[in-house]
Amino acid sequence: MKKSIIIVFLAIFTAFSCSTDNEDDSGNTQETTINLLGTWVLTDLRIDENTNDDDLNFAKQLLDAFSALDCDIVTFTFRNDNTVTSEDKTNFIIQNVTAGAGGLSVDCPTESVSETTTWSLDGDQLTFINDDLEEETITIELEDENTLIIAGSDINANNYTGADAVFTKQ
Repeated sequence: MKKSIIIVFLAIFTAFSCSTDNEDDSGNTQETTINLLGTWVLTDLRIDENTNDDDLNFAKQLLDAFSALDCDIVTFTFRNDNTVTSEDKTNFIIQNVTAGAGGLSVDCPTESVSETTTWSLDGDQLTFINDDLEEETITIELEDENTLIIAGSDINANNYTGADAVFTKQ
């Protein structure tokens, strides 16, 4: 259930669009719209250098291995009608991982779980309907128009605190 909530959360987060104010050389403020509509893929797990957590390090290794295979483990597709669809293969990873002398060997899972929900954005606060049919709000960060960051503690405080999930717009 937590994984589904995380996926829905991430999907909603990714779909929003927001405005930021930028100051030009003359000191005038101009509004720039960043459009987050489209498909976002989980591409990195950034771990705080002060965090020494074997589970987070293993999760990062797995994500790096899947990225090398062009295997999209988690995707969110945000639409203009304020719906977001998530595709999550994380429940099917374990059956595709083997360890050997050469390191970690993984195959891209072929099965996934798909969910659709609604979302809204107010500034950096993304609100969506979770698996329990309750509104949930998280804080999101845009590094640039193609990079979305969600704090691991917002995804699952027990397992991902000290890490950030990085999504790249496709």
